[in-house]
Amino acid sequence: MQTTDNIIFDDNLYRSATHWTFLLYEQNGVSLTIPLPNADLMSFIKPFNNISQCQEFVETNLRKIITLFVWDENIQQWLTDAPSIPISLHEIKIFCNSCDRSFVNASIRRHMHRFKNTTFEIITDDKLNYDLMLFGVGHLKKLFTDFQPNSSPYRKLILNYKRLCRALANYFWDEANVE
Repeated sequence: MQTTDNIIFDDNLYRSATHWTFLLYEQNGVSLTIPLPNADLMSFIKPFNNISQCQEFVETNLRKIITLFVWDENIQQWLTDAPSIPISLHEIKIFCNSCDRSFVNASIRRHMHRFKNTTFEIITDDKLNYDLMLFGVGHLKKLFTDFQPNSSPYRKLILNYKRLCRALANYFWDEANVE
């Protein structure tokens, strides 16, 4: 079973892109295993398992437009410790257990007024694979303009995009055929 640990960021391809995607999932003690059957297709995501390292990376890349997928306990810690969110962090997508969703929503609302240029969304961990794939299709399409058409990196980006589209199509096919 693939999990967040199986995401391998393709630094050579995505380092120069204008938009970056991070996934922060730091677990201390017993951790919840979140299945990501398509983790091998998510090389556009830079994974972190340490809050401080993720914060430092965001703060040192202020010219990037960053979307952060983050475990609810990790963002709670981040927002408690940090007086502000760097300008490069445009979207925060918080994943949590479905039974914790209303608690996380109430908790995040207390902090939202501090971050006017950042959008927040709450998703459930059981839908994380789907949400990452759906996000990834749009994200990769945005990156097309960052690369020279017909260059080797551009062709690799197109290939990654098509693989993700096929995985998403298979997901929808399976959903459409559930009895």
